[in-house]
Amino acid sequence: MEDPKALQRRSLSDRTWEEPPALPGEAELRALRDGLGITEGFARLLAARGLHDVDEARTYLHPEAARLHDPLLMLGMREAVLRIVKAIENYEKVLVFGDYDMDGTAGASIFYGYLKRLGARVNYFIPKRLADGYGFTESSLQKIAEWKADLVITTDHGSTDLEAPERLRRLGIDLIISDHHQLGAGKPDAVALVNPQQPGCPYPFKGLAAAGVAYKLICALDQHLTEQHFWSVRGICHTSPDYFLDLVALATVADMAPLVGENRILVKLGLDILNTRLRPGLSGLVKECRIRGTITPSVIAFKIAPKINALGRVGDPRMGMQLLLSHSYTEARRLARHLVDVNRERQEIERIVYADASVQMEALTDHPALILVGDRWHPGVIGSIATRIAFESRRPTLVLSHQEAPEVIGSARSSENYNVLGVLEACQQLLERFGGHPSAAGMMLHQMNLHAFTSFFRDAAERDAPRACGGSKDHVRIETWIEAEDLTRQFLDEIAQMSPFGYGNREPVVGVRGFTVRDPAVVNSRHLRFSLACEGGAGVDAFAWDRSGWAVQPSARYDVAFMPQDASGDGSRPQIRVLDLIYAD
Repeated sequence: MEDPKALQRRSLSDRTWEEPPALPGEAELRALRDGLGITEGFARLLAARGLHDVDEARTYLHPEAARLHDPLLMLGMREAVLRIVKAIENYEKVLVFGDYDMDGTAGASIFYGYLKRLGARVNYFIPKRLADGYGFTESSLQKIAEWKADLVITTDHGSTDLEAPERLRRLGIDLIISDHHQLGAGKPDAVALVNPQQPGCPYPFKGLAAAGVAYKLICALDQHLTEQHFWSVRGICHTSPDYFLDLVALATVADMAPLVGENRILVKLGLDILNTRLRPGLSGLVKECRIRGTITPSVIAFKIAPKINALGRVGDPRMGMQLLLSHSYTEARRLARHLVDVNRERQEIERIVYADASVQMEALTDHPALILVGDRWHPGVIGSIATRIAFESRRPTLVLSHQEAPEVIGSARSSENYNVLGVLEACQQLLERFGGHPSAAGMMLHQMNLHAFTSFFRDAAERDAPRACGGSKDHVRIETWIEAEDLTRQFLDEIAQMSPFGYGNREPVVGVRGFTVRDPAVVNSRHLRFSLACEGGAGVDAFAWDRSGWAVQPSARYDVAFMPQDASGDGSRPQIRVLDLIYAD
């Protein structure tokens, strides 16, 4: 028979609560509290995130443009600027070569938009996934040659391609690679490689999205042109690079770049623009998506970015650039409606592929990695399918699609604790192409290497099973415990200073002990609304999403795991979003 005491401590959503790590001593907490003028509870939360130093915490809480790094610290930046200046002065043909996702599209829009305002002779190329493939394929190289460019500037790709610089050079075309992916075995011999990930690069922050690198490049270019009095000499109105910060924010969030360091500053500045002066194209998309209220990283990730990414998956990605660059509200609404339609098509394709993949998953319950292979699964959706399955299963996931040609296209995903890109590097002799990030990568291989590759991937996950299998969804990780009297409106307002929240800067999960539940009520047949009170008199309004089935007992005492809530009830009492309740000791 199960221990009654264990039953009593079971949470209402049947999840295990993970205790937070030990905090520093009271003297350090007091110094943090007094130095920043914050509440005791917020000092404990900052310390739980490793922010023990007052100056470090102040920098984190007040992300300002003045704290951005000098772009010229990035290796290859000076060479890239001088080559672009030469192209402008000589009226050379410049081709911006982007990628078909949100990050690559935004980066291309930044380069094209800025250079066009300088009077440069510039065009852009966004490859179609099925017709052109990723990066410098034969199809893409042929189209570049047909356009007879003098200079090609990439964004979001190129760092692992060792052949493209030489092939373009034979065509009389110079190449600047602007990217954020990790390099492969060698370094491309381009005119300039601008990538903070490259070996020997002294740039302090390595986590920029591709659009962030593009923004840094136009900042360095803008600085150089200003020193040369370019604007007055040419009689051109100066467009600040900051005009494009909204696109940087979109791309940084969409590409799941960590919202720490410079990214935190760039996203905050970009969100300010998105919420005060939407460019026409985005205004049309926001209206078509029926987005109301503040644009947050969550709104970007779940409502805006998927519409643009859908074009790269199953549509024409050039329309994404047309939307971002549009100056016409009428055109923007027309394009936005098309994006919404394409996204619905993408969702239906994903539904079919996921159903097929789920059948295979049922037979792989005990495997350390999920390797799912489909016949002609749409290559545009296998990445999102892999992401979804990896999240649900907490295992490294490899989704592969057989095509008509002998090649097999695939996407690999994992938790942040396991480096799938490293696995691909270790067996690169089996792959035709590969690249990406430690937890999200893509590859192409010949069908004759399929068995050897999948065996290698499975064996690697089995050897490193503890790290490969991420934490369970059935866990609630408490960052810090606070006293009931510390759960005040001031404390929740202080938490808001930790935003923007997203990958790498998650919303905090805080625990409070000893509350009783009062006046529970079901809302919209799904959610639970109630109030919490404790003996000391502190009271809060609470909301639990999709928890209408909780059998709360008004007479019982509970410990509460919660996140902050934007809304605030009657305007005086704080309101929280409850993740879980567990019977108090």
